[in-house]
Amino acid sequence: MLVFPQTFNYRLIIGTLVIAIAILGSYSISSFNSFKNQEEFLEQETKLVQHELTEMISLYNDVSIENEVVNTKLNLSKSKVENILSSVKNTKTDLSLISKYRSQINTLKNEREVIFDQIDSLLRDNEALHIQVDAVSQQFENQKIELANLSEKNEKLNTIISKVGTLKTNNIKVVALNTTRSKVYETNKLSEANQFEVCILLEANALTTKGNKNIYVQILDTKDQIVSERGVLNYQGMKIGYSGKTTIKNVSEEITACLKISIRDKEKLKPGSYNVDVFQNATFLGSTSITLK
Repeated sequence: MLVFPQTFNYRLIIGTLVIAIAILGSYSISSFNSFKNQEEFLEQETKLVQHELTEMISLYNDVSIENEVVNTKLNLSKSKVENILSSVKNTKTDLSLISKYRSQINTLKNEREVIFDQIDSLLRDNEALHIQVDAVSQQFENQKIELANLSEKNEKLNTIISKVGTLKTNNIKVVALNTTRSKVYETNKLSEANQFEVCILLEANALTTKGNKNIYVQILDTKDQIVSERGVLNYQGMKIGYSGKTTIKNVSEEITACLKISIRDKEKLKPGSYNVDVFQNATFLGSTSITLK
């Protein structure tokens, strides 16, 4: 029978313990290093997820669409991304959560692509619509220009027809009268005159329309001021002050129209030449003059 000294037994136990401690220490160091690497990996993955979610939110913020339905989808998808980002920031992550977040991000990316495709389609439709609107606007402007040209031509034509259809005057005669005495007599003295008598020989033509015709007489003094102004004719944008007016009924051939015009504010008048202009509405028919001493 072999007998080991007690000292040997102690040495064997101590050796075994040293080996066990060495193995345990090595395992602890390895586990610590592994844990540290895992922590660093989770931290890095968390930062990447946060960055990716932030970039997605930025893309949503850069998009503006007026379509209510698409805009609602856009805001809902953006809210989902914001909720995930908030969860990542406020929850301690592990590998399973990182995997879950990655899956949710991929789903939201696909959802975002569908929405963005709808937005692109709407933008293309709007661009096509704008092109159509521009074409219609241009067509409308062209029609306006054409209508304006036709209106101008029509106005010119009406003016020509109006002038061609007006009465003709072959003779205009004007005299100054004194009517203060029992006997009316003509005078060339301003101090004696209290009326002008204007007689116009009028003649119709083939284009003269039927109906009454308004004849206006304008007498201008030596300063080109209207003598005894009775009113102002507004006709087709023109304004003509007149001293007297008469209305002629249907003219078939020739007719002489006479009208007497009382002199007002005689004290303002000066000796000299007085011009007499005759109009049918705003169309000038002719003129004559009279000199008063």
